Amino acid sequence: MYNFLFKKTPSEKTPSEEVSYHYEENTPPTEKRIKTISKEPVISSIVEKDNKVRYYSAINGNLWECDINGNNFKLISSKNREGLIKVLWSPNKTESILIFSINDKIKKYFYDYTTDRLKELSSNIKWIAFSPSGNKIAYQYTDEKSNNISIANPDGNNWQNILPTRIKDLIVEWPSSDKISIRTKPSGLVQSVLYTVSVNDSSITKILTDIYGLSILWSPTGDKFIYSSTNNSGKNLTLKLRDKNGNISDLNIVTLPEKCVWSVDNKTLYCAVPKILPNRAILPDDYYKGLVLTSDEIWKINTQTKEKSLITDTDYDASPLLLSPYEKYLFFINKKNGYLYRLTL
Repeated sequence: MYNFLFKKTPSEKTPSEEVSYHYEENTPPTEKRIKTISKEPVISSIVEKDNKVRYYSAINGNLWECDINGNNFKLISSKNREGLIKVLWSPNKTESILIFSINDKIKKYFYDYTTDRLKELSSNIKWIAFSPSGNKIAYQYTDEKSNNISIANPDGNNWQNILPTRIKDLIVEWPSSDKISIRTKPSGLVQSVLYTVSVNDSSITKILTDIYGLSILWSPTGDKFIYSSTNNSGKNLTLKLRDKNGNISDLNIVTLPEKCVWSVDNKTLYCAVPKILPNRAILPDDYYKGLVLTSDEIWKINTQTKEKSLITDTDYDASPLLLSPYEKYLFFINKKNGYLYRLTL
């Protein structure tokens, strides 16, 4: 809708309306390397070491499996799950948290597809994150009497309160075995903060504070992260790195952490970088609302040397990004049509 109704044609663009970003680059490969994988719009996907791709259909919530080339489709679960809006995959890739929006109410379920077990979680459980091992979940539990950061088994059993808090609607992440990350929701018009909480002794550490447009992507080992920031009008989007020593540096690309993925080497990033962003957009708010669709370049960034190389130029709005286990392929969902794609690296 944005492209057809609002986006200017190249001849109509003016500096006041759009901001175009260009970076020094290596010569990109010219061969076509992007392939459509799914047969329908996708909510979320994973890639197994045996070159199997699994994804939940955005049409009815069915769970499908296919090979790495988008062939040999197999229906893993044919249960109709209309209203499914989000899937959180466990690191073991056999369990997930399914989040539904039904009659304007949010419901969450633990699902093990190997046993087809489905269990509803408490409605008081808010944002959820799996532990790095996948054997626990961390979440915010809020009712009329309490507001806690807690941990439990993925099905909600054997729960334990870690930290009481007065802050509502926190985003909870679990970047390393010994620490949980909590932060306020990102907005280009409101300052956000980031804390970590020790799983062992519940001690809390303030990491970042008073950042507009703050969104986070932790590295695989949880010792560093990239984050976005804006000015107090949701403009001048930047992407920065906070390393394991607490040093902060600018990566000199303009994108959101949600459009990036870390390599297992803990230093390399792959990012979908918008070629043009509307100057009038409030970021990241308008992107989350679907008011802004982008056409992205895919870049590879060495976070230690800050060296960047262009992989390919696309017309896709790529988010989220997912690497195959041996990092031969990069998978992404195109927000313009919801389909899953594969890029050969």
